[in-house]
Amino acid sequence: MNKITLLSVAVAAFTFLFTATSSAGSVTGKEYQAVIDTAYNYFNGAANGDQKLLLEAFDLEFGHVKMISVNKETGKETIRTVPLKEFAGYFKKATKDTWSANILSVDIVDDKMAMVKLDFDTPKTHYIDYLVMYKRENGWRIINKTFVAKKKQ
Repeated sequence: MNKITLLSVAVAAFTFLFTATSSAGSVTGKEYQAVIDTAYNYFNGAANGDQKLLLEAFDLEFGHVKMISVNKETGKETIRTVPLKEFAGYFKKATKDTWSANILSVDIVDDKMAMVKLDFDTPKTHYIDYLVMYKRENGWRIINKTFVAKKKQ
């Protein structure tokens, strides 16, 4: 056997042994699905007026929503902060419209903190939400929701 053939056989054998002994596992980690579920609990709770889902998603003790607000008289932008407990109360009834949501990214740090970027679309408005979560008492909860909204024409 020449050196090139011998090297090719060695690489193939090593690759076979490595893949045969490796095991499949989650690339995203064990907390990924729980974070995704929390984000969708928020979305489905808001769309369906389901307070139970919103309570599962939000940390009502510590959570807040931050949004850009424009003063109608001055036209000046400010950042408005609303406790999640108050914000959850905005969604008492199911929407009659079709809403859709897609998770654009998930970043989990030390299985304790997560950031989810959510693309949230209604017939009248398009939202991009950033949902910051902490895992407390063995459950993921949204502690901060910051978003921008763009009215559709």
